[in-house]
Amino acid sequence: MKSNPRRLLTVIAVVIAIGWLQPVFAEWNKGLDAYKANDFATAAREFEEVTKTNPGYVGGYYMLGLSQRAQNNLSAALGNLRKAVELDAAGEKPDPRYSIALAQALNQAKQYNEAYSSLKKFDFASLPASYRTSYALLFANAANETNRSNEAVSMLNAQIRVDSSNASLYQALGVAQDALGSDREAFAAFKRAFELDPKDQASGRYAIRSAIAAARRASAAADKSRYYTEAAQIAERLAAASPSFEHNLYAGETWLGAKQYSKALSWFEKARAQQSRNALVYYYIGQSYTSLDQYSDALSSLQQALSLNSDADLRKKIYNQMGYVHEKNKDFAKAKQAYLEAGNTTQANAMDSKAEARAGNLEHEKQCKDFKLKIDALALQAEEFEKLGDMESAKQLRDQLVMLQRQYAETCG
Repeated sequence: MKSNPRRLLTVIAVVIAIGWLQPVFAEWNKGLDAYKANDFATAAREFEEVTKTNPGYVGGYYMLGLSQRAQNNLSAALGNLRKAVELDAAGEKPDPRYSIALAQALNQAKQYNEAYSSLKKFDFASLPASYRTSYALLFANAANETNRSNEAVSMLNAQIRVDSSNASLYQALGVAQDALGSDREAFAAFKRAFELDPKDQASGRYAIRSAIAAARRASAAADKSRYYTEAAQIAERLAAASPSFEHNLYAGETWLGAKQYSKALSWFEKARAQQSRNALVYYYIGQSYTSLDQYSDALSSLQQALSLNSDADLRKKIYNQMGYVHEKNKDFAKAKQAYLEAGNTTQANAMDSKAEARAGNLEHEKQCKDFKLKIDALALQAEEFEKLGDMESAKQLRDQLVMLQRQYAETCG
């Protein structure tokens, strides 16, 4: 279920005005009409003609590169967009829109260092306001992928201050914070992104994962509960909108972390109905039953998980959980065997001591039971002497009973 949030950002759409480009080439107009109609192959052919007949025209290379990028012909697109940037750089003041388009193609081609360098040369504050969000998103992606997530966070926070309702900015901020290992901050950003755009389920899923990570790192029980509960609420929203196996499993996992075991079990049952041969589901169900003190059901689910699973790491977790259940049942021999299967030798060895203590306790319990029977028998005998009128013998037994009862209380509690 784990994935890398740094891969969350795909191709960021950069909308750059093209109406200002008004050459009187027939090919240009045909290319522009085709591009607007999403007929990128035709657009590319027409704009290629523009570059042949007007080799010094920046707009021709720019639109040709955009058309090729739209077809995922990245090698050709990068060549033409670089040419556009090169021609534009000869002017008095380079236009950032060309570098932004080039950076988008570079990100798409995973050439992140060049994308970062291309964007870094521009002063963010001097960019036209209409370009800043697109620039910030592209810069953040390139910065994250080149281990400069601190720069990404600074850039995104600056733009969020003026574009505070943009879900994409918060989503990108979550990616950057996650790359820095800042789980709490990542959760806050992803949560806000999901609130702004509930249809973007990716933000919701990443919010859940960040919240789980924050909960696991939290030292205070109240913080753990809060993060798990908030994650569970997001998971339930996702499951309500799209009741997939993944979303149902998330809801169960987060309620389990929040110690709402009955709620967790209900979501795991939904997940099991969708994938009845998934070992992880049965493992989680076993955990839920364990926490509900339903040990027989827990063992049954854990056995089912074992029968379905061949993954070494999960098998260790399953056996470890089984060891815990057997330990709760005071079956220390089975607990030891399960812990050994899990590779948990420390806990396995501890079962020997518990078994010895258990055996001693059983012997002690037997001795106390016999002692109690002796006391009860003497009490009955005293009553019989009293009925027969032999008060002297009865008194002797009663005195003896007082001493024995004191010993019983001290020894057996």
